[in-house]
Amino acid sequence: MRGLAASTAKRFAAEWEHWLQQESGDGWGEHVDLGIGGIRVHVVRFRGSGRVPMLLLHGWPTSFLAFHRVIEPLQALASEIVLASLPGFSTSTLPHGAWSITDSARLLADAMSTMGHDRFVVHGQDWGSVVARVIGTVEADRVMGVHVSAGLSGFMAESADDEPAWSRLRTFAVDGGGYLQLQSRRPDSLAFALSDSPVGLLAWQLDKYQLWQGELGEDFGLGTDFILANATLYWLTASMGSSMRIYSMDAPDLDAAAAAVPTAVSVFGHGDFAARSVSARDNDLLAWYPHDGGGHVASLDSPAEFVGDLTDFINRIGADT
Repeated sequence: MRGLAASTAKRFAAEWEHWLQQESGDGWGEHVDLGIGGIRVHVVRFRGSGRVPMLLLHGWPTSFLAFHRVIEPLQALASEIVLASLPGFSTSTLPHGAWSITDSARLLADAMSTMGHDRFVVHGQDWGSVVARVIGTVEADRVMGVHVSAGLSGFMAESADDEPAWSRLRTFAVDGGGYLQLQSRRPDSLAFALSDSPVGLLAWQLDKYQLWQGELGEDFGLGTDFILANATLYWLTASMGSSMRIYSMDAPDLDAAAAAVPTAVSVFGHGDFAARSVSARDNDLLAWYPHDGGGHVASLDSPAEFVGDLTDFINRIGADT
């Protein structure tokens, strides 16, 4: 397969044109742009009736919108849910000059302090899993627990000893890993093309959904509304280029040390490459939740299982404000 079929791109582009003509709906959450040391951090806040503040972190090429299906059930679990846009995504700014995953982790921990949360649980998905793990390492006294899905650094399979995750990772690297080279080595050059054409931007995102979620139907288990709203968010905030820079950021400088906070890992379907052995070696692994179904964006394609895992994890750690 050479990539995304033209018919798929045309279908979603046509739907996008009609989608943009609909009337605006009611607001969703409380959107706030926080100023942290001269850097803007975009968050969406939802009040809850539960026990513990919860920070949810997305990956690429998704956004805070990826959690829209799990907010309502999580409000019974969390005292407040905070969706944060990673630096370079949406209206969260990415500072000029050197910037690392650890810098992002510290910035988001400071954002939680600004909102009055001295203690909290953090979930991360895809790149959000990397940031979440580092938050748990640099803020071990504040983070009650870290839960991840689609776990990357600190969770991902490393050898044939980590089957079947290793086989899934090898297949992915051969069939679809080309974008990793582009986005880690030439993100700014690629950004010119993707920022010049909304259809090009949409097609690049669809290609990744097809890689990770292709077995989950025509909408990749994500929902057409999410796909089009997410593409619109990237286009209107001109954040496609800055978001891809996460692939070229310096790796976390704390990888050698196992994260010291209770950690849980959920694994969904063929789009998840986490291995239990690596997760246990590099983290204080309290719970492992394997699922045969689902894909890379579990908060959208497997919301009931996602909420169930988080609920069990919160109960296990006895999180209480």
